This record gives sequence, structure tokens and C-alpha cells, in this order.
Amino acid sequence: MKKGVLVFIGMVSCSILFAKPVLDDSLFYKKSIQLLQRIEQLQEKKESDFLNGSFPSYRRYYYGSAYKQEDNVFFTALVLFNIGQFSKKMHPEELAYLEQFKTNARPYIERFKNQNNQLTYNFWPRNPPQIFPNGGWLNRFNQKFALADDIDDGAITLLALGANDSLAKAMQFKFSTYRVGMLKPNRSFYKQFKDRPVYSTWLGNKMPKDVDLSVLTNVVLMHMVAKIPLNATDTASLDLIVDLIKSNKHLTDPSFVSQHYAHSATIIYHIARLMYYTDYPPLLALKYLLLNQALDLSKQAQFVLEQLLLNTSILRLGGKVDLPLSVNEASLSSNNYPYFVANIASVLNNPFKRIVNGINIVRFDYYSYPFNLSLLYENWMLRRE
Repeated sequence: MKKGVLVFIGMVSCSILFAKPVLDDSLFYKKSIQLLQRIEQLQEKKESDFLNGSFPSYRRYYYGSAYKQEDNVFFTALVLFNIGQFSKKMHPEELAYLEQFKTNARPYIERFKNQNNQLTYNFWPRNPPQIFPNGGWLNRFNQKFALADDIDDGAITLLALGANDSLAKAMQFKFSTYRVGMLKPNRSFYKQFKDRPVYSTWLGNKMPKDVDLSVLTNVVLMHMVAKIPLNATDTASLDLIVDLIKSNKHLTDPSFVSQHYAHSATIIYHIARLMYYTDYPPLLALKYLLLNQALDLSKQAQFVLEQLLLNTSILRLGGKVDLPLSVNEASLSSNNYPYFVANIASVLNNPFKRIVNGINIVRFDYYSYPFNLSLLYENWMLRRE
């Protein structure tokens, strides 16, 4: 009798042990479906409108209060990548949402593609070129001050649509032809690092060399995900990322070392995401250091999106941490922490770049609620692993 009871108790214990992960996964699955449903509701569906298929984003002048809707490839591509990076771990219903998002977004994304080389992308529409859509008097200069294509939007868009190796190799080669040291010297970065042969942000001969730590992580990440061999520019970029982290530039000088992202939490998020995908020993050797920095910053984070970025970074770096109750769908609708910054100072050389960058007189902050929700989805999927 006692033996039978013990066997029964053992069977119950085992069933509970093995049932718990299934129950947990069902809860995560339910939450992820809710997030995908909400993101689906936010994707533009105005069939006759040029924003159709996009995920809305807005910009605000740093010293202003008005928000203007943007027309850019950046946030739409990021939403697709944030969700799509987990495609191999998705349930069929989640995959259906992802494919629907992509199908709806492809015609929109095509408006930003370089029709001449059929390879690179621009932050703003190319045909016809625009700067600061809905910018009023600024749009009088659409042709004159149109930006060159850039490596950040190229890498992110390829990650969003699927980074096959042949396309990634072609983009890698294209990016390398504009690296620091080709055609122009780098006069817009730290003197001790200015000669590193790393990727420059802009793909235009008239544009100055521009180095951004977060942008470098996105480009190398695209190569890692596509599983293509790293070239000399990739290695130089990785080594610069390592040296900048060791110099604590991401903490002491975030708006200069990464002028397009501008905040320490956002920069750490980029580095942590790259670490998650890379096997580069010098970078992985800094994992524990970055984890402690993310933990320290999370204790003093003032904004919900900032908390989420740091929380996800901690997960990427192998830490165990709960998601704060303050981080949820409702709170992420606030526009008090910009993930992306457009600062015209980024096209200047030093010392003017340092001066103009510091006073924020030509800075615009960007926000996107569906993008914020895609970051929350990313966090939940990391917890499902």
C-alpha cells in the first residue's frame, strides 16, 4: 500500500514538473498573441495613402512640443525585425501575423529602395527625395539637402526582409567601399580612433565620414544573422566597438559616440543584441562588464522605454531579471524617451560637430508606439527561451 502511494505521488510530481513549462509557455504565447494583435491594429491600412503598410512614427523638434507624423523606413523595418528574429520559435498563428505584417509593408519599404543599385535604402523616401516629411518650409529643400543612403537603414531593412547570404555579401561589399579611409579622412570622431578603417554611416561621396557605435553593431549584426564571412572592415568595426566599451564612451559620452541613438540604455541594448548573436571573443569578454552596467543603469532608469531596453539587454547578456510591472502596453505609449535621434550635427566635422551636437539646436527626437510594442514582444520571446 505504501509503495503504491509513493509511486502515485512520484507520478503526480513528475507530471507537475513537466506540465509547468507547458503552462508557462501557454501564458507567454497568449501574451505574445495579444501584442501581435495590437501591433496589427496599428499598421497603416489606408489603401490610397502613401503611408499604407507602415508602422506609424512621429518626430518632435527637441525644443518644441508638436509631433509630426513621419514617412521613414526605419521604424517599419525595425518592427519587422524585432518580431521576425524569433520566426523559428513561433507558433503558426504568430507566423501568420508576421507574414501579414511583411506582405503589407513590402510595397511601402520599396519606396525607400535605391532604384539605381537595387540594393541600398534611404531613411526617407527616395522617389521623389524628401527630408523631414510634413516639415513645412523644410520641404523646400527636399532636392538640395536630400540625404544619401545609409548603412543603418540598409542593414535593418535587410534584417527585416530576410538576410540571405548573396544579398548580404553584396551589401557588405557596397558598405565597405565607403569605409573610413576611402576617399575622405574621418574628421568627425575621437582623434585616437579617427583612423580606424570602419564602416561610415553615409553612402555618399559628398557626405562626411560619420562613425556611430550603435550603427556599427547593426551592420555587423546583419552579417552575423546572414552567416556570411566577416571582412576586414567588420573586424575593424568590432575592434572599435570593443575599445569604445573599454573606454566607457557609451556611458560618459553617449550622444557623441552614437549620435543617432544618443542614450546609454539604447547603446547598451544594441551592443547586447550583437553579443547575443556573435562569437567574437574580444567582444564576448566584455559581457560581464556590460551586464553589470545594464543592471546599474536599470536601478536609476527614469523612463519606461529606457527600463525595457535595459531589461532586454540584461536577458541578452545572460542575466535573470523580472520585467517591471510599470512596463506594459499602456505605459509604452508615452513619448518621453526617444529611441532614435535625427541630429543634423551628425553631418558636420569637428569641432563644429561637438559644439552643435551639444546644444541640440538641430535635433529631432523620434517615437513609435508599434515599435515600442515590438520591443515588448522581443522581451517576452526571450523569456520563452
